[in-house]
Amino acid sequence: ELGVVCEEIRNALRSNTMNIFLKGNLLSLQFSQGEYSLIGGKGVRNCKPCSVVGVFLDQEDYVLSFFDVEEKCLLESVFFEFSGNLYPFFSPGSDGKWLGVRPL
Repeated sequence: ELGVVCEEIRNALRSNTMNIFLKGNLLSLQFSQGEYSLIGGKGVRNCKPCSVVGVFLDQEDYVLSFFDVEEKCLLESVFFEFSGNLYPFFSPGSDGKWLGVRPL
């Protein structure tokens, strides 16, 4: 799972006072059972698994976009209404697969 969280959720995660997310406080893309979906269950268009997923946060237009870096194509975009600071979020899940983070 990969996305952004608001400052309140970030602080709660850092202090281990929260282990579930309130709807609307997390924008993320999940990969499960061979398919991508946005938080809330919205499916992502027909796309194959990608080895590198990019995230672009446009704070001026309030859009978070996920894209396949190698194919240079958009997976999905979502509009958000957070105010304040936003922070990167990722959770490698429990499948034991390697998760790497690399700069652009």
